Amino acid sequence: MSGEEDKYYFPETLNQQARFIGLPIDELLVIAPLTLLGVAYNMSTALGIISGFLWWLIRYLKKGQGSYWLLNFCYWHLPVWIFRVAFRLIPDSSFRHWRA
Repeated sequence: MSGEEDKYYFPETLNQQARFIGLPIDELLVIAPLTLLGVAYNMSTALGIISGFLWWLIRYLKKGQGSYWLLNFCYWHLPVWIFRVAFRLIPDSSFRHWRA
């Protein structure tokens, strides 16, 4: 019984997601590139304001839901060519009814 309890990892909540620098991955993917570009091109104030607005917009669209909820929402409501790289193995969202 000495190592049995260390064998499994249980998160505090079932919807606990990975965070980097305190942000979920979907929010970090929007903020980090804009911040790095702002520092690289000496436009940190302008791109900082834009990244802050985009961060607020993503938080507003998620409305307390998880990151996968936003990804599923984008899959069903945005054009298919936007997510062709991420959704290669599943059918287009325009095929709403499957035939058996």
